[in-house]
Amino acid sequence: MASLKDRITARIEEVRARRPWVDHLVRMQEHYGRVGASQQAGAATYFAFLSFFPIMALAFFVVGWVAKVYPDARQALHHAINDVLPGLVGSGTGQISMGQIQDAAGAVGVFGLVGLLYAGLGWLSSLQSALLAVFGTPARERPNFIVAKLRDLATLVVLGLVLLVAVAVTGFVRGFSADVLDAIGISTGLDWLLAVLTVVVGLAANALLFFAMFVLLAHPDLERRSLWKGAALGAVGFEILKQLSGLLLNSARGQPAFQAFGIALILLVWINYFSRLTLYAAAYALTSEAPKVAPAAPVQGPSTPTLEVVPHAGTAASPVITFAAGAATMAVLASLFATLRRKK
Repeated sequence: MASLKDRITARIEEVRARRPWVDHLVRMQEHYGRVGASQQAGAATYFAFLSFFPIMALAFFVVGWVAKVYPDARQALHHAINDVLPGLVGSGTGQISMGQIQDAAGAVGVFGLVGLLYAGLGWLSSLQSALLAVFGTPARERPNFIVAKLRDLATLVVLGLVLLVAVAVTGFVRGFSADVLDAIGISTGLDWLLAVLTVVVGLAANALLFFAMFVLLAHPDLERRSLWKGAALGAVGFEILKQLSGLLLNSARGQPAFQAFGIALILLVWINYFSRLTLYAAAYALTSEAPKVAPAAPVQGPSTPTLEVVPHAGTAASPVITFAAGAATMAVLASLFATLRRKK
């Protein structure tokens, strides 16, 4: 009778055979564990946590100058941060004060830039290494230190712009749709439509962010369709993560433990889950299709010579002679073994 483990394994295999999406999820999890993605996410979390506040400081510094030309820049940054981590920035207890950082914009910019060069770009390099491991992309030869850091900085700026544009588009669609519904006098009965449209646009913006990370950091040799599948999974998970983090921040704000650890603890957990989500999305994209790059061929050693009876000059060794020689050898060994047993 088969054991419980064997029955469960057989049942899982049956479900995988009948449900391709279940098989896809299982293959994703197997690949995630095979490449040690959890450890990769831990390394990315370390650098991301160190880089979060320097990046915010530098962002406030830049926005302080941009606001002289575009006054709504501060509000756009505020919306972008709260879209990722709802309730993080504000004037309440346990929130990051935007006004205090703006008052010290000059000093914040200098220290933020120094911290960014160490931690922010270190996070980008760590996340890139993790994505390369998940996608199985061969590591490219990096240029000298200065050129590499400038390239990483440009990539970080592009990702930040993608996030800001995505949040701005989401806010524009939300506000524009509400104005249109109010203008035609049907806003009361179609509130649900506005909510659905906002969620769809938000998911599309999240998918664009994940797709940009895959392409800019890992350059995977996959079809765009597969990358978009992984980005879609990441977008759904990211939206869920944002909502859960907002609930956690709001519920923990009045707790004594929150006063001791506060935003730092929640932020650390959030970054780790975001890193894991990114690598899960990459693994899902990779397992959406067979890899195009064939695995490296195993190292071949010297060929082993074939054992055969060497014929005398002018004669050819036949299969009968070879078989007879082998049979005679086995008979001698069997006789010797029987003799030794009788002596015992």
